[in-house]
Amino acid sequence: MRNTLRGQDFINLRDLTPEQFRYLLDLAHTLKAEKRAGVDQRRFTGKNVIAQFEWGSTRTRCAFETSCHDLGIGFTYLSNSHVGIQETVKDTIRVFSEMYDAIVWRSQGPEKFMYEIADYADIPVINALTTEDHPTQMLADAMTLEELWGGAGSCKGKKMAYLGAAAIEPLWYGRMCAYLGMDLYVIGPDLYDHKMLPEYIEELEGLFAKYSPQNKLVISDDPNLLEGMDVLTTEEWEYTNSSTGDDHGYDCWMHYAKELTPYRLTSDLMKYVKNPDVVVLHMLPSLHNADHKLGQQLLEEAPDQASRDLIASGLEISDEFFEKHASEIFREAGTRQHTIKAVLAATIGC
Repeated sequence: MRNTLRGQDFINLRDLTPEQFRYLLDLAHTLKAEKRAGVDQRRFTGKNVIAQFEWGSTRTRCAFETSCHDLGIGFTYLSNSHVGIQETVKDTIRVFSEMYDAIVWRSQGPEKFMYEIADYADIPVINALTTEDHPTQMLADAMTLEELWGGAGSCKGKKMAYLGAAAIEPLWYGRMCAYLGMDLYVIGPDLYDHKMLPEYIEELEGLFAKYSPQNKLVISDDPNLLEGMDVLTTEEWEYTNSSTGDDHGYDCWMHYAKELTPYRLTSDLMKYVKNPDVVVLHMLPSLHNADHKLGQQLLEEAPDQASRDLIASGLEISDEFFEKHASEIFREAGTRQHTIKAVLAATIGC
């Protein structure tokens, strides 16, 4: 398949065609096979990439940096710069365009900010996460499922369920499912703060109608609909209280714990799923136990023993269920490298 992404931005999956999505997945599979075989992948010596991350990052940053090294690309992680402080973003992007071959940006702002950057830049802009999409993660999840189920085309007809806090991430997964020919069930509490906006649902309905009219997009609070699911996924319960602006404290994680608890990924949930071979994914990080600084903070602030027990055993996914499916979850983390490598190779010019 011909590469039609050279010199193009990579900001949102909806900007791709299914053929381009397929091209990136096939390229990622090839690059992973090459790496496993010890093939020298330094095909881009003399090229350079700059990364600006406004949010913390582990997997995404590591994947970009190691992928650049493998491909022979110089990598700059920007810190302590003038951007947005005493220099406009537009001026900074014009500087980057003089020195680099691609820009990687993780933005705390709305997605339109990424498109503004792309308008300023003369080089490809790659989205490393905005609230509206995490396209490199969705490629990684698609690659993981293909590896587990038998390669290209193996996702077609399968059923994915996203459970829990469902305001944003199901939008990302919906685009992926529409391209792969999968059903998507979004199962979570009937709460405004944890439901997709109507415009998000409208976008997904349009994508399914265009690319996968034979597949289902189902949004419900009924866990009985989980029977026969092939893959389950979820995300942290992080919630920002608009009245207080709290996005770090106890309320951020536990405000809706009572309402979200019935949608935790646990072994008990399998009474609804009834598929012993179900795949479980989690894009990470996960609060599947309290063995970290945040977990200890939540335990200290918990008002009662029931809350402490919940925090210690795992919030959006129980520790027991997480460890049972750890091989799938950490394979998913590992595929971040190969799909990001594919995006770099395609946009810079493979």
